[in-house]
Amino acid sequence: MQPTPTTQRFQILDVLRGFALLGVLVANMAYHSGYWFLSPEKQEALTHYTFGEYILWGIHFITEGKFYSIFSLLFGIGFGLQLQRAKAQNTAFVGRFSRRLFILICIGLTHAFLFYVGDILVTYAVLGFVLILFRNCSDKTLLRLVFVLPILPVLQYGISWYMAQGTQAAGEVAGMEMFEQIILTYQSGTFLEIIQTNIFGTFFGRYPDLIFTGRLFKVFAMFLLGYYIAKNRWFTNLSARKAQLKNILIWCAAIGIPCNIIMAHMMTTGAYYAMAPIGIIEPIVYAYGVPALGMCYACGIALLYLKPVWQKRLNLLAPFGRMALTNYLSQSILCAIIFQGYGFGLFAQLSPVYFTLIGIGILVLQIGWSHWWLSRYQFGPAEWLWRSLTYKKIQPIKIQALPQHIVSSKL
Repeated sequence: MQPTPTTQRFQILDVLRGFALLGVLVANMAYHSGYWFLSPEKQEALTHYTFGEYILWGIHFITEGKFYSIFSLLFGIGFGLQLQRAKAQNTAFVGRFSRRLFILICIGLTHAFLFYVGDILVTYAVLGFVLILFRNCSDKTLLRLVFVLPILPVLQYGISWYMAQGTQAAGEVAGMEMFEQIILTYQSGTFLEIIQTNIFGTFFGRYPDLIFTGRLFKVFAMFLLGYYIAKNRWFTNLSARKAQLKNILIWCAAIGIPCNIIMAHMMTTGAYYAMAPIGIIEPIVYAYGVPALGMCYACGIALLYLKPVWQKRLNLLAPFGRMALTNYLSQSILCAIIFQGYGFGLFAQLSPVYFTLIGIGILVLQIGWSHWWLSRYQFGPAEWLWRSLTYKKIQPIKIQALPQHIVSSKL
């Protein structure tokens, strides 16, 4: 089976991928910058704290969970497209896709250990293996699972809350002491010390948190929805789906906006992780409100893309989206240089005002760089490596000039 030529891409999917990557970085900046490791008292001592809290509330409302939901949706669509292509060519799919996922695990672990504990690539790859098992499911089964899976984190939280009664106080004290040590390491530790902290944080912080929050169920539900969309080729003729897209947008906005207002407020209280009785509200409104608003965004982008003026504007995000893996990894590298001790050492020293501005600056830089790179090369560096390892063959990366007789015929 041969790689898919870049000319066979669906531009709207690259635009959506680029749009999702914008929100992912903005949402992750509080973690990249170390803001979440500070105690409430130290957060209040930062410059422009009050205004920063308004920004943080907006980040919770606009970005939290919505953009990784879109990314998860696109992962499911990508799975469906590759499966359809393998069937059309009568070639093996499971082995090649499994190799692709294994390589993604290796990339994700390297990313987590060296630069960013909050890596999502390993989660996607592991759940990708599970997704393979659902490749023969009917549309009805896929949609049922899409609606059932998001409620499981609510049940899981209820069980965790019951089991945690009477144990919170000691855990909070130990947690703050650990956070203080993490801050010191990231601010002034050596590269080796930071890597050791990242490895510890990956296995004893990140992965337990993914399980505690039920993130695996949420991501997998969006995988299945994306696969359903790919099976039914929703993105191949957006004009024919215009009425349906509008209806989905309206319903998702009606569900997503009020739920995310409540969720944004709940996230400012800290009740969820403190296991307070009202903490159960957060996973309830998250269960359907977050993916609903994510779908609202996606449908809105798709509808705008049908308008020629907006299509031209949105296509500015397409190169950024085509290089999503490269840009996602480079975001972590740039943030590590800015915030960690072997760079500028600004970890846990900036309020949401400043780390959000830094994030926007990184995005502007990456969008420009993506256009420049793809004007010369077919793939981003990380995409090229992933592609070459998947197909066990070095893939051509430079854009090949068209033969002169073809150029002449186009003039």
